[in-house]
Amino acid sequence: MAGAVFPGSSGNLLCPVVRPRIRRVVQAALAGGALAIPVLTAGGATAQSEPGTYETVVVQLKSAAVRASSVLAGLPGTSLKVAPHDRYVMRVPASEVSSVLSRLQRDRGVGYASIARPVHATASPNDPCYMTFCPPPVGGYDNNGNFITEAGPVNQAYLNTIGAPAAWDITKGNGVVVAVLDSGVAASGSRAGGYENPDLAGKIRSAVNVCAGDDPGCGNPSQAGDPVLGHGTHVSGIIAADTDNHTGVASLGWNLNVDMFKVLDDQGQGNTVDVATAIYDAVDAGDRVINMSLANYSCAFADQIGQPGACGPDPDEQRAVEYALAHNVVVVAAAGNDGYDSPTYPASYPGVLSVAATDNNGTVLCFSQWGSSANIAAPGMGIVSTWNGTGNATTNYDYFVLDGTSMAAPQVAAAAGLMVAHAPNLTGPQITQLLEQTASPTGGNGGCGPNSGSQPPATHSIYGGVLNVPAALQAESNPPTRFNGYDMAGSNGAVYAFGTSIFEGDKAGSPLNKPVVGMARSADGLGYWLVARDGGIFNFGDAGYFGSTGNRVLNKPIVGMAEDPATGGYWLVASDGGIFNFNAPYLGSMGGSHINQPVVGMASTPDGGGYWLVAADGGIFTFGNASYHGSTGNIRLNKPVVGMSPTSSGQGYWLVATDGGIFNFGDAGFYGSTGNIVLNRPVVAMATTPGGHGYWLFATDGGLFNFGDARFYGSLGAVALPAPVVSASD
Repeated sequence: MAGAVFPGSSGNLLCPVVRPRIRRVVQAALAGGALAIPVLTAGGATAQSEPGTYETVVVQLKSAAVRASSVLAGLPGTSLKVAPHDRYVMRVPASEVSSVLSRLQRDRGVGYASIARPVHATASPNDPCYMTFCPPPVGGYDNNGNFITEAGPVNQAYLNTIGAPAAWDITKGNGVVVAVLDSGVAASGSRAGGYENPDLAGKIRSAVNVCAGDDPGCGNPSQAGDPVLGHGTHVSGIIAADTDNHTGVASLGWNLNVDMFKVLDDQGQGNTVDVATAIYDAVDAGDRVINMSLANYSCAFADQIGQPGACGPDPDEQRAVEYALAHNVVVVAAAGNDGYDSPTYPASYPGVLSVAATDNNGTVLCFSQWGSSANIAAPGMGIVSTWNGTGNATTNYDYFVLDGTSMAAPQVAAAAGLMVAHAPNLTGPQITQLLEQTASPTGGNGGCGPNSGSQPPATHSIYGGVLNVPAALQAESNPPTRFNGYDMAGSNGAVYAFGTSIFEGDKAGSPLNKPVVGMARSADGLGYWLVARDGGIFNFGDAGYFGSTGNRVLNKPIVGMAEDPATGGYWLVASDGGIFNFNAPYLGSMGGSHINQPVVGMASTPDGGGYWLVAADGGIFTFGNASYHGSTGNIRLNKPVVGMSPTSSGQGYWLVATDGGIFNFGDAGFYGSTGNIVLNRPVVAMATTPGGHGYWLFATDGGLFNFGDARFYGSLGAVALPAPVVSASD
């Protein structure tokens, strides 16, 4: 809008002859104090003819004694109106807002000046169970396990606990599909001639019967309904029930859809072979999220009931989970209802979001797995959702109330689906980590466990917090590049992944020319490299191959590597400090220079603009923008240094010795060490947590020591390894 001005402006006018008239009109409005909205025009155009090029600015004067005409004179804009409490509202060209605000904020007569922020109606679905309470008949169970023939005034308060209304203001899902591995679903196309829940009409993209043929309770292979158990129908409704349709329940997923893979029979029983098959099928179908509200027993509970073989990981199922994680899929599973701090599977496989159950106040429920067996939680008591139309002798039910981690897990899966819809380019590990790190603290004391005199009951806390969907969605604009987990590499090329780190493959069992000496994970968490002593490179996942020194005669052996986060390439370092760069800039080396002790490792700066080399005596050599913060080169050490890790800011680093002694420099904090502990095997590497407030130390037997906020995700200390651990990454 060239030429649109306020009084006293020196802006260029399209029609200079109208300028005096405009000045008189506006000054009259300011002097009179009337609620006038004079529109300044130029060539007959108005602000409304060019939407999006103007901002609304509001100014409040310090008192009525301040003359508005003196404050506002000469400001560019298109309209002005007087508002209550000595406020004036104007439309200012977007290109001039900064200068206008700067001038107004310097004026002694101005109380404040600011840009108007957008607001919009908050989503509030009209489903009866969400609005007030579910009208009967609704089936369910009370907290004593007694069947309620008409549960009556139950509602969906749990959706407020996890922030669903604010999440819906950001996204409603946009048709993203979540794979559900369960007992089938009562919906269109799932069971010929059977019951179809009205709240799932059009929400089930496909339904496949995986367990048919080897389990009589799974029914006909062409049918994937849920005629008896109802569990899969309930879970599907939590994720994707038709929302804002004046019917039944609302779902967190609103516009999400479901692919149902029937892996449980009519009694809720199944096996890991069918689960693994369904995982492969879901990934190959393109589903970005998998929900598994199923689990085996924890070993603590299996021992109690005399079934020690009914617990623990299964290699077939685990490989399928690893396949899903490697294909960018978010995998969610119920933590289990044994009430132990003891792992169940598939929830406890590395990289899986293991979901505990809380009440609506965020207190972990006594029946839920807890402690290290879960890394996120969601409400799991009194959850009303879609049902399969079965009931008692007199009443059938479209909706049902259930408790359990099975009801908590689909809330997390639905949240992951919303995140995929909102930011489809995020990787599975990034979504998993954002859900974890934005979760709210668990609260209260669940009264679980025995009382001891005057001591309060034990609280079942978890390694994580309560699902906070809007916080996770808002955090997507700053996705993580470091993950809550770690990897270990053996000299034989074996790789062991823990936490949200994903196993992408290894060289275990393959012949190697030289043993592996180091590893590095790619910035997006979906790949890694192994490097051998001759500089041979083995790449897995999305880690690219850019060359190696495997075919060169080296002066000294390779001892480590580091990724260039800017290019996706890497550097290799030899024991004499020689540097070999591949799709990464050469920034200098110590090759050909005298060094007191051999180099044992390297690390790159967060932006890839530099790297550090560290020697066995703790001497530090810096290149590029890697800054020097100190060393142990002039200190007599009990044991030699074997590695280093930088802080997330790049303004500090830690060194670690073979006895687990830690030396911290710059902004690296000290959180503990094993320097005063007798170790079974020497420490060979360290890794740091994403926030830099903790670290892990790794021994050659795969033993792990965690300090600060570094969580324990598992170790190899009790496993007989075919080759020693030589490196690790975070």
